[in-house]
Amino acid sequence: MEFSRLRLGYCRIVIAATFLISLSPPRPAHTVEPVDDGTCLTCHENADRSLAPTPHRLSSQIENPEIEIGCTSCHGSGDAHIDDPSKENITNPAVLAGRDAIAACTRCHAGHDRMDDYGFEAHSSLQLNCADCHRVHGGGKALLLDQQAEFCLRCHEKTRMDFKKVSNHPVLQQNITCLSCHRLAKRADQNIAYDLSGPCRECHVDQAAPHLYEHEALNAYSLEGSGCVECHEPHGSENDRLLKQPGNRLCMQCHYPAGHMTAHGGIWAKYACQQCHKDTHGSFVSSFYLDPDLPAKFSGDCFNAGCHSLTR
Repeated sequence: MEFSRLRLGYCRIVIAATFLISLSPPRPAHTVEPVDDGTCLTCHENADRSLAPTPHRLSSQIENPEIEIGCTSCHGSGDAHIDDPSKENITNPAVLAGRDAIAACTRCHAGHDRMDDYGFEAHSSLQLNCADCHRVHGGGKALLLDQQAEFCLRCHEKTRMDFKKVSNHPVLQQNITCLSCHRLAKRADQNIAYDLSGPCRECHVDQAAPHLYEHEALNAYSLEGSGCVECHEPHGSENDRLLKQPGNRLCMQCHYPAGHMTAHGGIWAKYACQQCHKDTHGSFVSSFYLDPDLPAKFSGDCFNAGCHSLTR
């Protein structure tokens, strides 16, 4: 009996203690204040100045910022780095590799494979570091390493050699850049999705203009050809006018007009195709792209004898 009373009293004490504990305010958790930009700039002087003219300017230096951007947004927590300021104790996105490199930037920025480029962006599958092309601190327009896109040629060595050939697109001369033709993201021209000659047409207007008689090889979206690069090397060639083959050999990849070799004693066999077919990109007068002044050039009457015409 005595034991039962003692047991009951003990239970009452435990219940009362539990109730009192439940009424007590919770103890504040131990928190660590995040490292602010001022702490970082104590050692990394002028790092904020290189960010100031870019979209990555620090929010702590802007009144009413729309988004919060700080040093730790890209470099991660600096707690360990403050205690031991070594490179191993801080994240440097520029030296990350593989998926870690892409993940560091795509937390805020959509990857190139999701920036209206229709899935054509080959770099997306290579897991390149964004810093291979972009400089966050001190970068210019689009944060590119340089505005002449010289950084492209660090990887594309063969293309650099093509630009040194006799006939070339003047990239090394700095008249144009790689980005003049290659749009890696945010393409404004929707036709680029199927018309791969679109970038060429922007500069070579005369050759690209709509013609009454079009040379189908120019139409990148047709089954018969692949656009300008069907005949031209886009970067550089040992042949004139960036042609893939010299002389008649280029035309004969698709055309072999045997009659030219035999008709009228084969007198036309010795001439270059473009001696007669001068409007090879397209013509307003001839379905064969013939020169309207052809008879005068050769002192003949081809179009007047009733055998030949500009369109048949």
